[in-house]
Amino acid sequence: MAQQMALGDFVFGGDFAYETLERKSSGGWVSLDIISSKPRSHQTGQGLETVRLQGKTQWAAGMARVEQLRTMINGRVPYVLVDGVGRVWGRWRINDVSESQKRTLDDGTASLLEWTIELEEFF
Repeated sequence: MAQQMALGDFVFGGDFAYETLERKSSGGWVSLDIISSKPRSHQTGQGLETVRLQGKTQWAAGMARVEQLRTMINGRVPYVLVDGVGRVWGRWRINDVSESQKRTLDDGTASLLEWTIELEEFF
């Protein structure tokens, strides 16, 4: 199975691949309001990076993979993030997992499930 990314033991790829990866880095700059003048720039230190992965999956197998992510959230621990070429991104915490079930069958199984996971660096 092709691996796009691994978060701890959880592997993204194959039947649970992400379609979008959004990465955000903060330079640590804030603006301080000054009366009768332009705001002043102030450096507070680099912020933590965030990553948002979004994808689609199908059927009960995909629903089970989303539940695995929810179980990882409940562990309340950071996980090592490694990309598909073996580059270690460091430790990350899971902030959010969301899903949107579509075309749900009578037994509650979604024939299409769109999911999002939001990660933040952990220091």
